[in-house]
Amino acid sequence: MAAEELDRADELAAARARYALPAGMIRLDGTSGGLRPRSTPARLREFVGHRWDSRTPWPQVDDGLRRQSRLAAAAVAPLIGARAAEVEVADSSSMNLFNALRAAAALRPGRTVLAVGRDCFAADHYLARSAADFAGCSLRLVDDVRQLPEQLDEEVAVLALSHVDPLTGGLRDAAGITALAHEAGALSLWDLSHSAGAVLVDLRGWEADFAIGCGYRYLGGGSGSPGYSFTARRWREEPATAQRTPVPPTYAISELRAGLAALHGSEPAALAGKSADLVEFFLRCLRELPMAIAPVPVPEGARGAHVCVTHRHAHYVAQELLSRGVIVDLADPTTLRFGFAPSWLRYVDVWEAADRLRAVLSDLADSRV
Repeated sequence: MAAEELDRADELAAARARYALPAGMIRLDGTSGGLRPRSTPARLREFVGHRWDSRTPWPQVDDGLRRQSRLAAAAVAPLIGARAAEVEVADSSSMNLFNALRAAAALRPGRTVLAVGRDCFAADHYLARSAADFAGCSLRLVDDVRQLPEQLDEEVAVLALSHVDPLTGGLRDAAGITALAHEAGALSLWDLSHSAGAVLVDLRGWEADFAIGCGYRYLGGGSGSPGYSFTARRWREEPATAQRTPVPPTYAISELRAGLAALHGSEPAALAGKSADLVEFFLRCLRELPMAIAPVPVPEGARGAHVCVTHRHAHYVAQELLSRGVIVDLADPTTLRFGFAPSWLRYVDVWEAADRLRAVLSDLADSRV
C-alpha cells in the first residue's frame, strides 16, 4: 500500500495538527523531544504570568507546581499501565534511576549486587555506580539479556534494564524478564524512555516493581522536561520508598503537560500499533533501496519504535540528512537511530526520509568517502 493510502487510513492522523510542524523538516530524532506541541507557548506564558505575579505568595506557587506535577503523573500513568498514585513526575530520568536503585537495594537487605544494563546512558552508569556505593553494593553491568539466567544469582538485589534496547531497537520481554528476576529473589526496574508513548507498556501486568523514564522523546515534553518514576503500590508504604517528592523544574513541567495534552485521547494500543506500522514501512523502504544497507539485527525478535542502522560514516550521513531536512539521532559513532513517533509522523514522512537517505548514500558512494 502506498504511503498516501496509509495516511488516509490512519486513525491518529488528526493528532498531527496539535504540533507545530516545521516546514520541510522531518523529525525522526528523540533526543531533543521531537516536535513542539502548539499549546506549549500559551502554557508557558500562563505559567510565567502566575509565577511572577507579585500578588501570588511563594507557598501558593509551590503548591501550584506540585499540582502540575500530580496532573502530569496522572497523564503519564495510562501510557505505562500504572495507577496515577504510583507515578511521580520530578527530577531527571537519571536521578530517578539513582533513587529507584537505592530504594530497591534497601528492600533487599543482604543482597550486594545491583545489575544494570550496559546499554543505558553514560550518565546513568555513573549514577548507578553511585547508587551501588551508597547502598554498599557492587555494580554488575548486563551485556546480553540471554545471559540473565546466569547473571541473576542470589546476590542480585535489583535488575534494571531498558524496555527497548537503545542500540538495536529490540523490544524486550518485560513480563518474562520480570518473572525471571522475581524467581531469583530480585526486584525489577524498567527504563521506559524509549517506549512510553510509542510502545505498549503494562507495568501492572508485568508485575514490575519500579520504572523510570524521560519526559521528552515520544511524550513531547522538550529536552529540559522532567522525568517520571513508578513505584508499585505494594512498595509505596515501605520506609525505603517514602521519599519526599521534589518540586519539578518550573517551566519544564508546563512543557511536559503540553506534550501529554497532545497525546490525550490517543489510546496506548493505537499509538503502539501505528509505531509498529511506521517501523515496518521504513524497513520495507530500506529493503527497496538500490544500495545495500540493513538495520541492526534484533536478537529478541521484536522491535520497538526505532530502527538502528550502522554505517562507518554514520556522522557524515547524519549531517547530510540534516542538510536535506531529516533529523535523526547519532546513537554512537557508527549507528544512526531513526525514531517513529506515532502522534506526529505520517507514512509520507517516512517514505521521504528513506528517499533522502537513498540520495545521501548514493552521493557517498559516488564520492568514495
